[in-house]
Amino acid sequence: MSHTKTRAGQKNILRLKYTKIDLGMQGSCQSSSLIGRVRPLFRSLEFSPVYARQCLYRGRIFLYCTPCYMSIRFTDFLVELVEIEMDVQLFARELERQHSVVRAEIAPTRHFSPDILHRTLNNILNDVDQRLVAVTMAGTSFEGETIRLIRIGKSNLSVLLWSQMHGDESTATMAIVDILRYLTMRKDDPPVRAILSSLTLHFLPMLNPDGAARCQRRTAQGIDMNRDALALQTPEARILKNLQQTLKPTFGFNLHDQELSTVGTSKELAAIALLAPAFDPLKSENDVRTRAKHLASVFAEIMKERVPGKIARYDDSFEPRAFGDNMQQWGTSTLLVESGHAMNDPQKESIRRLNFVGILSSLYAIATGAYQSFDISSYERLPFNTKKAYDVIIRNVKADYGRGRLTEVDLGVSYQIDTHSEMPPRLVDLGDLSTFVGLKEIDASGKTVPASVLFLGNAFDWEKYFS
Repeated sequence: MSHTKTRAGQKNILRLKYTKIDLGMQGSCQSSSLIGRVRPLFRSLEFSPVYARQCLYRGRIFLYCTPCYMSIRFTDFLVELVEIEMDVQLFARELERQHSVVRAEIAPTRHFSPDILHRTLNNILNDVDQRLVAVTMAGTSFEGETIRLIRIGKSNLSVLLWSQMHGDESTATMAIVDILRYLTMRKDDPPVRAILSSLTLHFLPMLNPDGAARCQRRTAQGIDMNRDALALQTPEARILKNLQQTLKPTFGFNLHDQELSTVGTSKELAAIALLAPAFDPLKSENDVRTRAKHLASVFAEIMKERVPGKIARYDDSFEPRAFGDNMQQWGTSTLLVESGHAMNDPQKESIRRLNFVGILSSLYAIATGAYQSFDISSYERLPFNTKKAYDVIIRNVKADYGRGRLTEVDLGVSYQIDTHSEMPPRLVDLGDLSTFVGLKEIDASGKTVPASVLFLGNAFDWEKYFS
């Protein structure tokens, strides 16, 4: 593979493909007319130019194209197509366009059984060349459910991605299914070739199938697996540690859903929260954690273009029992990605898409080495998660305390117990909630409810009073 410098962004040319096209030109040619002739050729080759730089430099015209960045050199009325490494942000934009095409149909809601996930993966992977993808059994859960490990790519540089260690946190699992479909459908695209030739990806799409079957956070033993990295009381935790010890991945993606949160001092819902976990109580730095911070900065920059002001930093307190913190100790640069919330999106489809774009863009940045050029301040300057949101806020309610005593209050209602959706909803706050935001907000001006039904922490059938 040869490398040369170009003037357009001083990018390295990667001669992954080299094609000569006879344009049948006569005489001299201006750059604009050459581009006009080249565009139809790109379309015939299933390339779609999205931007043409109207400049001519030493016999070259530079074109931004999808799915790759290209230069065109012409001599003696022949054009040579030379692929150039695609910019990470440009790749992210292309992924965003392609997600609706590769998105897999899994289930009507974001809560689905292990069997449904296995059937969906079988439909995607059964006809794929086994030299590209291998599906093995990593082990079994406490109740005997198969925990699958999916390997794709061929390189000594390994990446381990695990999702749904909490059984009711399925957003990234859906994104992993989309990612696998994309990688197998688009395996000949230059960015995908770069990923699969430079990395070996190991996916654990559903690490806690017993919890997923119950739509609950904890395992069948009632243990929070993400507090079991030391004691290893659960078979699922033992599987994850064993994989880290045997695969020795350079990078890890720890994929979760988080409780309803806001960004810093704002009322913006956090769509994504990121963390390069600490590996000791002092939050020390070493090469492993620094790599994780560079990776977090890639993800943050990709998100800023899509959901500006809605990316947060997860609490970075050291937790000695957590897997992310221990993965850093064990030598795997680990990025925690917490899927948050968006208005009017109960199934988290928009957050699923953000995971798809963010994870694949990050993998591409690792494959090309581009992650090293991302300033870690992009991550370190993210505001922390805050808790200034409720599932439902009912504003301007008159609470009747009897004997003519009325007090105007806002009510905060939560469906989230132990961070995730439960029924029935509970009344969790009462008073002035003007600095809070609700996924659903109701103006109850003029409505009165007896204060006797407003007990904090109790189940609260709010629809009975405010339908």
